[in-house]
Formats: sequence, structure tokens, C-alpha cells
Amino acid sequence: MKTKTLFFILCSLFISAVGALSACSGDRQFITYRGMSMGMSANGMADTLQQQGLALDTLHSTPTSIVLADTLKRNFVVTIYHQNDTITDILEQYSATYNDSTSNLWQAMHDELQKEFGWPNMGKHGDLHKEATFEDDRGTIILTLLNTYSPTMSVRYSTTTTQD
Repeated sequence: MKTKTLFFILCSLFISAVGALSACSGDRQFITYRGMSMGMSANGMADTLQQQGLALDTLHSTPTSIVLADTLKRNFVVTIYHQNDTITDILEQYSATYNDSTSNLWQAMHDELQKEFGWPNMGKHGDLHKEATFEDDRGTIILTLLNTYSPTMSVRYSTTTTQD
């Protein structure tokens, strides 16, 4: 029951992340993260995520990264990487107690991203390791599933593209 609730919450958070485009500075448009443009400041993004219920993890944060977690159990961790308060990447990490939960979450996110970005570049596609890269001129999203002894899934949102 706890895993299903966590899965529902995480899917809801992700779906809100795939919102409309936001223009931030000049002509540059950025991919969105939870409905917020990645062109905003890193500290502003962290403040907004704290208002949405994530807790700041000062122990694991560094001068170039801000770490936020859902609970002390750290089933869901967000790391905002930045240079001089300008976001470069956001990494979401999910952990679960069994492989089906991460597989289902990976597939749900894959399907949502495919609707927005089109068919991904599938670097790896096996039962235990899947990786899909979605990219356009706004940025890159890499969705990774690792179902080994400790099932995990990660999503890396990046402001850089191969066009940069």
C-alpha cells in the first residue's frame, strides 16, 4: 500500500513537470521541471520545491548542488546542479522495494515524455537496465531504470543539448 501511494504521488509530481514551455531569458526556451522553467534560479527552484513538501538536505548539498528529499527514508531525492545559481541539471532519483514499482514508474514516465518529445534514443533496453534519451532545442531528459538488488530509477533534466 505504501509503495502504491508513493508511486501515485511520484507520477502526479511528474505529470505536473511535463507542463507547457516557459520562456525565461531572451529567445532561449528551457524544458520544464514540475511546471517550472529550468531557466529560473537554482535557489528559486529549491525554495519552490520546499513549498511543495520536499525537505532541504543540508548534509548532502554542496556549493554546486542543492539536495532535497521527500522524507527521511529518501525514497525520492532531487538534486539541483548549478553554476552561480544558474541551473545546469536536475536529477531525480527514485528507490523502491521491488522491481515492478520502478518498472511501472519508468514506463509511465517514458510514455508521457514520448508524447511531448517524440520517440527517444534508447541506449539500453533490457529487463534490468533501460535508458531513454529525449532531446530537443530546449534541453535533454535521460530516463534510466536499474532493477538489480536495489531497484532504482533516475531522471536527469539538463539544459544542454547536442545543438549547444
